[in-house]
Amino acid sequence: MPTSRRILVALVATLALVAAACGDDDADTTAPPAGTDGEAEGGVLEFQPLEPGAVTFTALQRGDIDVALLFSTQGVIAENGWVVLDDDRGLQPAENLVPAIRTEVLDDTIEDALNTLSAGITTEDLTELNRRVDGDLEEPEDVARDYIGEIGVLDDIEEGAGSGQVTIGSTNFSEQEIMAHLYGIVLEHAGYQVTVRTQLGPREVVFASLEAGELDLTPEYVGSLLEFLEEGTATSDTDESVEALREQLADRDLTVLEPTPAEDKNALVVTRETADRYGLSAISDLLGVTDVLVFGAPQECPQRPLCMIGLREVYGLQFEGV
Repeated sequence: MPTSRRILVALVATLALVAAACGDDDADTTAPPAGTDGEAEGGVLEFQPLEPGAVTFTALQRGDIDVALLFSTQGVIAENGWVVLDDDRGLQPAENLVPAIRTEVLDDTIEDALNTLSAGITTEDLTELNRRVDGDLEEPEDVARDYIGEIGVLDDIEEGAGSGQVTIGSTNFSEQEIMAHLYGIVLEHAGYQVTVRTQLGPREVVFASLEAGELDLTPEYVGSLLEFLEEGTATSDTDESVEALREQLADRDLTVLEPTPAEDKNALVVTRETADRYGLSAISDLLGVTDVLVFGAPQECPQRPLCMIGLREVYGLQFEGV
């Protein structure tokens, strides 16, 4: 999810946001909101401002909220079997993970190794890896090594083909640490002397270190990095955003390699029970729900284009309590 990103567009180092489901047990949630001529209208959410992290997780678990704003690969989603609603109208920019690297150290062996790794990482994989670190409290490097063994990616990377030193850095949350170690493991296998430095701070710090040559490589997010470099340029089209990102980075002697299929972006999340009750699999499905659902999100959501503003303009959702 990433420093300076998406709706909470400053993704900080602890990707632990969570959400809750439903309202007061005594409240009448069966009565639909009044619409034109007294007819029921769907897609009405009651906004409940919540602190990111455990407060939101607990609220969703207890049924205090019905819909939560989370990051799509948070381990708590896998741990609880929650449902990420598909952003079927493309509100959120593409947030595929991608290696950002100094062109001075990039060679064919590094490019092939990292592209081979990235090609196999899915959103489901990343969510499970995050769950193991955040939920089971396993070490990010151990989780990364287990995953490399499970997917057998080293069989497709020539051992010892490269040489030289590569310093990899990450921001300070679990997903970034896992990705940094994944990069390090495949590059060590390919013959490089690797140093992995984690918990370095937000994107502002890590990206500055990359530009200064203090780091050679870091995991990034396509849309967030593009917005960091030039606000308003990221789109939901991954290929288009990657190309724009490469153009932005060229003058800085940096580039990005191929993105993963995995994305970590702002997501609306519901419990399995809520999804089954209302037939929810995509955000637009909320338009057909005539009960007023409680939406838990950070306090700044009403002012953010990728949160409440975008949910109104792109999806036509309505909000109470703001």
